Amino acid sequence: MKRIFLLILIFSTVIFITGCNKESAETIDIRGEIKEIHTDEEGLLIQSILVEGEIEDDTLYDSAIITISNGTKILKENEEVEIEVVEEGLIVEVIFDGSVAESYPVQATAKEITIIEN
Repeated sequence: MKRIFLLILIFSTVIFITGCNKESAETIDIRGEIKEIHTDEEGLLIQSILVEGEIEDDTLYDSAIITISNGTKILKENEEVEIEVVEEGLIVEVIFDGSVAESYPVQATAKEITIIEN
């Protein structure tokens, strides 16, 4: 009986520790310069951007067409900003949301765009 109790205690502890691990290290999919901005037909809303950079130790792609959705967070200096600050020439880091079309350049929707340089 003591062995069963001990096994249940150990198993519960392991489950508890792994379940409480909130560390979600999201991969930066691409870091680079915004080369192009694609807008809707009226030119009012940004729909996507072309980002080009280099593959580094912590990135996966060197070129990507990135769709910007209503759920995309745009950050500058750790604060959320409006999409109007996005312009060609900015250096950004992008985390993708969902699947990636493995064309060249890859195509994906942005979960988060962080502006790191003007």
